[in-house]
This record gives sequence, structure tokens and C-alpha cells, in this order.
Amino acid sequence: MPINMSNAMRIFFDANICLDLLDTKRITSKASVAWYLDQKDKKEYEFLYSADFITTIFYILTQRRKVSADKVLNALDTLSLEVLPYYLEHSDYTLAKESFFNGLSEDFEDLMVLSSALRAKCHIFLTNDKELLKLKEFQGMKIEAP
Repeated sequence: MPINMSNAMRIFFDANICLDLLDTKRITSKASVAWYLDQKDKKEYEFLYSADFITTIFYILTQRRKVSADKVLNALDTLSLEVLPYYLEHSDYTLAKESFFNGLSEDFEDLMVLSSALRAKCHIFLTNDKELLKLKEFQGMKIEAP
């Protein structure tokens, strides 16, 4: 599914939102799933997540939650049909490094993902991360909880 660079509202999911959608035993899952089900069929929205999360999601679900690898891969395939994986580029690193040295956040991984979401021209970064939510925005992109 290619990114539609139209006037659609682009929403980038943090890893914790993706995990909420795939693992309903998580504390924040109910709110994330309810939000997504309410929004997912709206044609004016496009949803993305960092393809970098795939290995993290796979590890957490197979190693920590003990879900079989084939079920996790099937779930990732299904997720990727509705939420487009977006790949990191070196420019994301450059912006993340600049933001890091400017003291925006000490979490470099979060800054990489925020930079990627900004490059994807996302309007909203959806997360349950309390530290990210304190920022409220990243270079004009809103940071919100479901």
C-alpha cells in the first residue's frame, strides 16, 4: 500500500500502539483498540508505523509473551495491510541527532521514530509513552494518546 501524499490526515503509530493492537492483554490495549476501530475506516486517514518496530514486536510477542512465530508473522502481515510500515532513512538519524543535542529528549530511539514520522508528513504521532506525550508536539506534528 503506497503512501497517498494527498491531503489525508496521516497518523503514525508508536511501537506501543502497534503492540496494543496485537496483544490485548496489555493494560493500554483496550483504549488503543477502541480508538483504532473507531478511526480505521475513515477514508481521510492514513496510518503508518516504523518498519523498525517489526523486530521489536516479533521479539516481545515470541520471547516475552510466548506467542508462536507463525502467529506473530501472520499478525504483522495483517497489521501491515492496514497500517503501512515506513522505513527509516539516514535523514531521520540526522534530525534525531540534532534534536538530541538540542535537549529535546534523551531517548534517541524515540527521536529517530519521530523524525521518520515527520518525514512521512504525518500530522499526529499516536503513543502511550508518557515522556513523549509531555512533548505535545515535534516540529509541528502533534503527539497524542488514543
